Amino acid sequence: MNSHFIQISGGGIAALKSAVFDSNTAPTIIALHGWLDNAASFTPLINALPQFNWIAIDLPGHGHSFHRANNSYYHFIDWVSDVIEVIDALNLPQPPIVVGHSLGGMLGTVLAGLYPDKISKLILIDSAGLVIQNDANALVNIRAAMNSRLDLAHKKPRHHEDINAAIKARQKAGGISLESAKILVERNTELKDGGYRWRTDLRLRTGSPVRVNLTAAEQIIAAIEVETLIILATDGYESMQTNYSKFQSFYRNHKMVEVSGNHHCHLDDPSETSQQIAEFLL
Repeated sequence: MNSHFIQISGGGIAALKSAVFDSNTAPTIIALHGWLDNAASFTPLINALPQFNWIAIDLPGHGHSFHRANNSYYHFIDWVSDVIEVIDALNLPQPPIVVGHSLGGMLGTVLAGLYPDKISKLILIDSAGLVIQNDANALVNIRAAMNSRLDLAHKKPRHHEDINAAIKARQKAGGISLESAKILVERNTELKDGGYRWRTDLRLRTGSPVRVNLTAAEQIIAAIEVETLIILATDGYESMQTNYSKFQSFYRNHKMVEVSGNHHCHLDDPSETSQQIAEFLL
């Protein structure tokens, strides 16, 4: 894997590129990680599918990518704009394949619906549909999101005395293997002030005061023209299964498969996920 930086209007986007990226004429895959993860979450999958040109990015606020300005927050739709800028900056000969896990899959879904010409195929890993506004509890949700911003004034980045403590904390929080936690943590921590500090922006943990509504989500998904592969994990997030049931009729050209494993099925054991992706693309 090779480190890479892509400059967009907001700042630098850090990325990991497959070793053969610049010499391989195979299709390019842009990988978008989940919330609080980073580009390294795709390392096992990239190693399992070396025949493709992979570029996995750290979304803003994650990993080694830029943090938004001090007076800004992380709105879902702004990440879509970031991904569009990344695709344009790469200046690829053909539209890329987009692989997205969890949050990354939802970003890919919106991108594919709004700009069908930007990508050639869409692959979602334990991701389906979109997180939508709960109109019945709109006031409560908006107030809670705003309060989460106010609470930031009393929070400081957490430090761990050693890297192993950080790895065990990530393993426990994500329900993933120790090796998977190590992959994520090594890219997402820095040694500072005598301990290991998370690189992720604290503002990522604030709530979203505004989300798309059901009608907008249905229209976006119905506008997706590219072939779409939806991979759901047997022990993944129940919300993704629920979302698939809610939105499956709006995916016009898709295939859904299940693989064994948890929400991070592509990270803990990529064998089934990589096989499904290979069959879909080759």
